[in-house]
Amino acid sequence: MQAFMLLVTDSRHDFEVLEFLEGLPQTLEIHRLYGEYDVLVRVRINDPEELSSLERELLNGGQILSIDTLIIAGE
Repeated sequence: MQAFMLLVTDSRHDFEVLEFLEGLPQTLEIHRLYGEYDVLVRVRINDPEELSSLERELLNGGQILSIDTLIIAGE
């Protein structure tokens, strides 16, 4: 299954967040945004539990302040 994750980051760490996301095996694509969200990342995960684990990992680093996740239907 795939999902889009809209991230709000601590602006002091934008580039560190991008580098971290690039290194994740789940990451398919990353886009830097300007507006309400700072980063859009498309990920491939095996199940909702893996998605929850990934969200927790991202939030625990302290550089990502919030995540809105949209699961892609039909994947």
